[in-house]
Amino acid sequence: MKSRHAFTLIELLVVIAMIAVLMAILMPALRAAKDQGKKAVCTSHVKGLVLALKMYTDDYNGNTHIAPNNGLWDNSWEHPTIIRQYGPNDNYAYWGIAYIPYAKNKKIFYCPGKIRVDDWPEWGPPWGRQSQEYFKYCSYGLNSYIARERDVPGRTKKRPTNIYHDFKKHSEVIAYQDHIEQRLDGIDSDMFCIGPGNRVNIPQWRPSSQGGTGFVDSTWSGDQWHDTVKECFRHRGGSMAVWLDGHVTEIKETTGEDIPPKWYTGELEGTL
Repeated sequence: MKSRHAFTLIELLVVIAMIAVLMAILMPALRAAKDQGKKAVCTSHVKGLVLALKMYTDDYNGNTHIAPNNGLWDNSWEHPTIIRQYGPNDNYAYWGIAYIPYAKNKKIFYCPGKIRVDDWPEWGPPWGRQSQEYFKYCSYGLNSYIARERDVPGRTKKRPTNIYHDFKKHSEVIAYQDHIEQRLDGIDSDMFCIGPGNRVNIPQWRPSSQGGTGFVDSTWSGDQWHDTVKECFRHRGGSMAVWLDGHVTEIKETTGEDIPPKWYTGELEGTL
């Protein structure tokens, strides 16, 4: 009868060490593959969003919806007996509400790479990190230059933006992109180019130590702290941007020197 041979302690330690080495080699590759999957889903979502925008403008003679500057779909944050869906012009409304009838479903407004978007901690309770559940489907920032009122020469009444009249080169104008902000207000605050008088881009979301305005130093500090710049470039240092013509590119983390303002404003900057 053959005797059983048990592993010695040395042999077990060698096997454990080999497994540890293999895990150290494989884990980064697995994380990278997972992140690539998130990026692919995000790319699909933003393509769907610009398609929804195009269908909306086809129904409204090229005009876009003048978007509110907030990020909620409904009033569930109030814990009502009956939840009320916000309309596209409600003060708290997310810009996506105007385009949801043309979208596949609400899920395309969600980026799987998102950790946290603007949840208004400067407003105090109930806002801040604890309210993030209400902002789940608000992952993408709208270029406000494609969704704002514009002056009409000789008239006091303003008009909505028209993507065909106001933007001649749709392949050179960003529509939406990964961002912590739900609506990107201007080139001087939260867009990826460097605005007039600034040293770096997105000064609203940079700490003062990085050339920012200091807004996040006080309102996004302590238990509300979040890496706000990293959130803008949430895909391993990249932000997925979809352009008005529907193509998608990845903008690598930058301080803005390589991003021209016309990617947001378009060629007709005098009409803004």
